[in-house]
Amino acid sequence: MNINRNLISLKCILFLVFGAIGSLFPFLPLHMNSLGLSKDESIVVSIVAPIIALIGPLVAAPLADRLAGTSSNTSKGRNGAYLRVMIAVSLAFATILYWLLLVIPPIKKNANVTFICNEEGGYVLQDRCGTNCYDWNTDKGSLLVKNCIYTCNETSAYQVHESTLPPFEKESHEASGSDSDSYYDGETVPDVPELEVEVTTTPAPVVDTATGIYFEPHPHMCYRNDSGYDLCEVYTDYSKPINFHIGLKPSVPFSSPDNRTCKFPTFESFQCRIRPDVQKNLTYHVKDCKPIVICEIHNPYNNEDSLLERSQCGNSSFWLYIFVRSIADLFLAATVVLITTAVVIATRETSTGRGDIGKQFAAGALGFAIFAPIIGGCANGGYLESIICFTVLAALAVLLLLADNSIPLSPPEWWWHTRCGLLALPMSSVRKYGWEVASLGLVLFLLGVFWSAIDSFLPWHIVNEENGEPLVIGMTVTVGAIPAVIFLIFAEIVVDYCGHNNILIFCFVNYICHHLGLMFFDNAWYILICEWLEVFTLHIMYITAVLYLRHLVPRKFTACGQALPIIAHFCLGRCFGVLLGGLAFSDFNSEYVFQNVHKYFCVAAVVVAIIYFCLYHFYLKAYCIPPVHLPPAPAPALIQSMNGNGAYTPLRVYHNSKSKKGHFRY
Repeated sequence: MNINRNLISLKCILFLVFGAIGSLFPFLPLHMNSLGLSKDESIVVSIVAPIIALIGPLVAAPLADRLAGTSSNTSKGRNGAYLRVMIAVSLAFATILYWLLLVIPPIKKNANVTFICNEEGGYVLQDRCGTNCYDWNTDKGSLLVKNCIYTCNETSAYQVHESTLPPFEKESHEASGSDSDSYYDGETVPDVPELEVEVTTTPAPVVDTATGIYFEPHPHMCYRNDSGYDLCEVYTDYSKPINFHIGLKPSVPFSSPDNRTCKFPTFESFQCRIRPDVQKNLTYHVKDCKPIVICEIHNPYNNEDSLLERSQCGNSSFWLYIFVRSIADLFLAATVVLITTAVVIATRETSTGRGDIGKQFAAGALGFAIFAPIIGGCANGGYLESIICFTVLAALAVLLLLADNSIPLSPPEWWWHTRCGLLALPMSSVRKYGWEVASLGLVLFLLGVFWSAIDSFLPWHIVNEENGEPLVIGMTVTVGAIPAVIFLIFAEIVVDYCGHNNILIFCFVNYICHHLGLMFFDNAWYILICEWLEVFTLHIMYITAVLYLRHLVPRKFTACGQALPIIAHFCLGRCFGVLLGGLAFSDFNSEYVFQNVHKYFCVAAVVVAIIYFCLYHFYLKAYCIPPVHLPPAPAPALIQSMNGNGAYTPLRVYHNSKSKKGHFRY
């Protein structure tokens, strides 16, 4: 096997750069959790960051192509110094910005909040973040209430520990037929759950019915809904959180001006009827008691369409995290585009055979596979350890880039554009292949949506499953990258044989299996079976796009062409994938929602794969593979000038016109 010594350092750079990415990115969702970001806030970060990050490729790629054209006749252009410096600078800035995520202060704990009601109406009690209470507008939102009890205390700090609730027994009973009996369930009195704060409450009142069996009264909350109907909800020990869609008025003043709690009345008409015997039982122990029903609010700031989300404290850290993370991703996206451009230039096809693009990316896949499980297993996925590993690998890559002048990064004098395998002069193929490039961008975007809907939330899903631990998160990267090393070594042969479009269609088929697996696997280690499919949906997909665009895009737009997969798949596709995939992580009935979301993704993958297959094989294929045309014969004067005194000399650039090289199955 012939080894190009000039490409050894390029392989090392790819190993280091993609190893750094693998050591950091799988654990970023865990870092957002550790900062105190809610699920909704983490989803917003994952949506905004890719949109901002696409600015990096949009700026870096045209700049690299411009510098390649203006410096091709200089010493810096001939050794590719402009490109090596651009990669080093982008990687250095990305490293610095990811370090800045460490200094962002954790999100402050949100203000305590509870829901209370009595016969006069319903109220939300919330601790103040500043000197004034929040000024609500007329918007409405969701409020999920649970653990409702009778009490005398108006407190915002009521919260119940639910981890040790005992099982309840049901006893049969016979109703007396009185109107008051409709207020009670046929359940024995449960143990009173432990409260996080002390609430002045009395022993649960019991009622002696006609049957002689004791029952516990359950809070009844009646309100008028948006349609104008009066509804009543009964909270029992088996109830799920009750969803009220309400709005709030400005706070009413407390008797004490030093009180740090705000009391917001509801816009809707609320009434909680408290039986006389319940009032008697409460006032017997506390003479000045004003009986109320108090409820804990389930995920007050994080649930879907939360009414209280806008009033939470400490949002400055959230906005700071979005800004720093987005700019860091911007520089990293530019780095990946530039390093892919360097690989395409350094391994350009010659008259002696095909390039070695796949072998270079195989080194990158190896680095991508090694460091993720090390961080997950040895460092428990900690961000500090991740960023230290990222920094060491990135620093070594920067040193190699700046020190090694032997990497062949000078723009090529000739480029292969014809599909028949013959030599073609540098020419613009934008008009000829513009629609094909746009179609490829659309396909990569759709693949990015399916990929991001899984990858962006996989750490959350794993830690919630049985045996979920950071080591499994790291292994999800490894199980797809290690087999990809073998495939990437022979990437050009595989892509030429299978065809670019057939491989991309196969990626959609793989997503059908991937989303199905996530629906049925409930053990974190079983998820690795699905993640093995990233051999095709990530690694082979990306090398296919790189090879495809190498032939579709003219030489002077090499960097712009290689920016397309990053922009379409890893920026735009990731953004919309997070937007849709985030629906699977609703706090309300989450398991059912998770199953439904991935079921719809599975159906969508089936539809897209069928449409793509039929559209390509029954219509586009005939247009994408034109017949072979030989170039026109050279002019006699040109032949005479090349032969000199009439004796035959070899052509300056030779290519075997009978070989299938370059005759790709587009």
